[in-house]
Amino acid sequence: MSEKLECKKCGNKFSYEHGVFDVVSPKLSSNQEILWEITDDMIENDIEATKQKDNDNACIKDYNVHKNKETLEAEKMLSEHMDSLIEGFSGIVCDLSTGMGCMLQKMLNANNKNFSIVCTDIDKRILMWTRKLKQTDDHRVFYIASDGKYMSIKDKSFDYIASLAVFGNIPENDKVAKELYRILKPNGKIVIQGNYIEKDSKSFELAQSKSLERGLVEEYLVNDLKNAGFENIISTVVAEVVWAENPYDLLPVAGDTQRYCIIQAQRTK
Repeated sequence: MSEKLECKKCGNKFSYEHGVFDVVSPKLSSNQEILWEITDDMIENDIEATKQKDNDNACIKDYNVHKNKETLEAEKMLSEHMDSLIEGFSGIVCDLSTGMGCMLQKMLNANNKNFSIVCTDIDKRILMWTRKLKQTDDHRVFYIASDGKYMSIKDKSFDYIASLAVFGNIPENDKVAKELYRILKPNGKIVIQGNYIEKDSKSFELAQSKSLERGLVEEYLVNDLKNAGFENIISTVVAEVVWAENPYDLLPVAGDTQRYCIIQAQRTK
């Protein structure tokens, strides 16, 4: 890519604004659905940012009110397990599908500062927004808008890839797994924090109707990682909880079991 952010192979011109590089391919990713509703005013107006941050905190608090005690405890256990793994990160880490920055915040909070963070998401505006809300002027943090299925990032770029619940939101997980393998350095690792449903459940039927089942069933995701070339795959189930009804969630369906799990895999070659 040239200094003017023009691809020397395809001729596409990309952009950089509000601290975010936008390298999403218009040809490959034009049909991707963007769920976030981030406006220019929200990005440029500090008052709107403060209001939205307060609103986000209120929504999170209300969301947690609907969770039962067992779910809250399981989430705490999963979070603590992920925190312990982050303390072992080094080099360059890709935060896959950063969104509102939950995984980013975990990495910023870590005692370990021996790694830089590249935040990625298909939506450049959510990255601009998250950068603003998090006030991440930390020299270790960079933002790149990129599609998980077509990363527009050179081979063997990252030492680690961290993911929080992203595979349950991206169809065609097999393509994502292959891209992640490509951009990892030899001996690099991917660490996926996620919640998984059981096959033959109402949640599974609903996930199938949305073409999301491959990212929500632990077995399927592990197989996609294997087929992409990953080795030394370790799946750790931290807890299993029956999901309580929550108006904020489409999945899982109330009454179904949810598994709280961290999957680790390595590119060995």
